[in-house]
Amino acid sequence: MLKLFILVIAGAVFPLLADPYWLRVASSALLLSSLAYSHNLFFHFLGYPTFGGVAFFGIGAYTFSILFSHHLPIYASMLLAGILSSLFAIPLLPVVLRLKSHYFAIGTLALQITLMEVAENLSITGGTKGYALKVSESSNLIAFYLFLFLTVILLIYCAFLERSILGKTLKAIKEDEEAAQTLGINSMPYKMLMLISMTFSLGLLGGTFSIWSAYIDAPTVFSPVLSVKTFFILILSMKAPVLGPLLWSILFELIFELMWSSFPQVHGLLLGIAIILLILIFPKGVLWKGS
Repeated sequence: MLKLFILVIAGAVFPLLADPYWLRVASSALLLSSLAYSHNLFFHFLGYPTFGGVAFFGIGAYTFSILFSHHLPIYASMLLAGILSSLFAIPLLPVVLRLKSHYFAIGTLALQITLMEVAENLSITGGTKGYALKVSESSNLIAFYLFLFLTVILLIYCAFLERSILGKTLKAIKEDEEAAQTLGINSMPYKMLMLISMTFSLGLLGGTFSIWSAYIDAPTVFSPVLSVKTFFILILSMKAPVLGPLLWSILFELIFELMWSSFPQVHGLLLGIAIILLILIFPKGVLWKGS
C-alpha cells in the first residue's frame, strides 16, 4: 500500500513540475503500462498470449472519437468505448479460445490487422484520412491523469488477483484446465470475466488515447508495433506481474527517448536490437526486488 500511495502522489504532482515534453513521455509510459496490465489479465492469469489485444484498443479509440465528435460528453463516450469493446469480444470467445499457444497469438493478431483494414475503408471512421478531434488545451493533462488512474486501478486489480482465491483458480485453469474441470471448476465463466475485464480496460485506454492525440487513424490505433511493445513488456514482467509492467514501461520509454534523440536515423534498429537482447537474456522475465 505504501508503494501505491507513493506512486499516486508522485503521479499527481508530476505535471506541476514537468514541462510538456516530459509530460508526454510520462503519458506514453503510463499508456504502455496500462496496455501491459490489461493484456496480463489473459496472459499471466490464463496463459493466453493475447498478441492482438490491441484490436480492442483500436475499437475503443474509434468508438470514443465518433461519439465525442457527435457531442456526447467525454466520460460517457469513454464508458461506451469500453462497453462496445467488450461487446465486440464476447461473440468471439467460443471461437478464439479453441486456439492455443502461438495459434491464439496469430489468431488475435489476424483480427487486429483485419480491423485495421476495415477501418481504413469505412467512411464513418474517416477511411485513410483518419479522425480528428476538437479537444481543449488541457487535453494532455486530462489524458495524463486518466492514464494514471487506469494504471493504478489495473495495478490494484492484478495485485488482488495475485493474492485472491479467484487468482489461484485462474492459475489452476492455466496450468491444467482438464484437471481443474475434474475438480468442479467451470473454466468458461472465469475466461469470460477476464475477457470482459481486458477488453473493457483496453476500450477505455483507446478513448483516453484519442483525447491525448486528438487525431487517430487505423495504422496508429491498430498498430502491430504497439502489440510488439506491449508483449515485450509482458515477457519482461512475467516474474513480477504487479509492479513489473509499470517499471519496465517507464524504463522502456526512457530508453526509447534516449535513442530517438541521440540516433534519430537508426533509433528503430537500435531499439529492436535492445529488445531482442533483453528477451534472450531474460526469457522468463525479471524479478524486481520487493515486487
